[in-house]
Amino acid sequence: MADLSASYMGIKLRNPIIVASGPKTGSIENLIKCEENGAGAVVLKSIFEEQIETEVGKQLAEHSAYLDYSDFSEYFQNVEKDYYLEQYLSLLKGAKEKLSIPVIASINCSDLSTWQEYVFSFEKAGADGFELNYYPLAQDRNVSGEDVDKALFRFAKKIRKSTSLPVSIKLGYKYSSTANIIAELDKIGINALVLFNRFFRPDINIEKEAMTHSQPLSGADEYAESLRWIALMSNEVKCDLAASTGVHSGETAIKLLLAGAAACEVCTAYLRNEGSIKAMCSFISDWMDRKGYASVSDFRGKMAQERMEDGSAWERTQYMKTLINGGL
Repeated sequence: MADLSASYMGIKLRNPIIVASGPKTGSIENLIKCEENGAGAVVLKSIFEEQIETEVGKQLAEHSAYLDYSDFSEYFQNVEKDYYLEQYLSLLKGAKEKLSIPVIASINCSDLSTWQEYVFSFEKAGADGFELNYYPLAQDRNVSGEDVDKALFRFAKKIRKSTSLPVSIKLGYKYSSTANIIAELDKIGINALVLFNRFFRPDINIEKEAMTHSQPLSGADEYAESLRWIALMSNEVKCDLAASTGVHSGETAIKLLLAGAAACEVCTAYLRNEGSIKAMCSFISDWMDRKGYASVSDFRGKMAQERMEDGSAWERTQYMKTLINGGL
């Protein structure tokens, strides 16, 4: 029988399918179901500094009649922030007590001191590793792409020094040089990169003339960018690359593993069908038996660019070649 065990940022997994941060990883009850439904690991629902700031702001506004006439405001604000942090720590500790699979804490902050505070607290609480959601929207035209990249590297270096636990960063793919970003983060010592984050997608309701958002769930065909960059970079860096967005089937998971992914994160597929992980694992196992692969490591990365006779197709961006003899 095929061995589906895998290693992700130095953590042993029973299989390479991880439940991504989301609605199904925000309670102990749901986390237990993730394990029962076959997950190799779970990424806890993200703690968002921005969301905490918003909630604290609401509380301050509701109590403003009292707080405006006292020196209690700063203390009240700190107590409120501590409340949300304690909730997350309780989730993490409970998960570690109830689950036998690895538990990865997910963090999304805007202030470096808060990142470091959370990393320190979650390490003490027993997290197996971290997934950091870092992707600034470079909307200021006075800030160059180089400055954005340097800020990411400074952030990565400081976080890497803040903990001895494995650290992953969930990236967006719209950097000027994704290959350079991946290579530099690898040099810094980041243990894994998750490719790629699926961000909030703004939209407009034309009847209400109000801002809204588009479909938050991924489609089954949205794995192509992850597939391309994993195939291009998996054999060039030491850090693990995990696939995210569009992982809806065992077939897609096999493609990503062949490209060199160490693991695949699923969210939408599991939201729609809690049996999807077992179905994926069964499909992978049957395919491995049919192909004669005893373990995932036997075929992982087989289709990475450097391992193919002609890997140039991974670099192709147009349907038809537009450059002929050096001209347009």
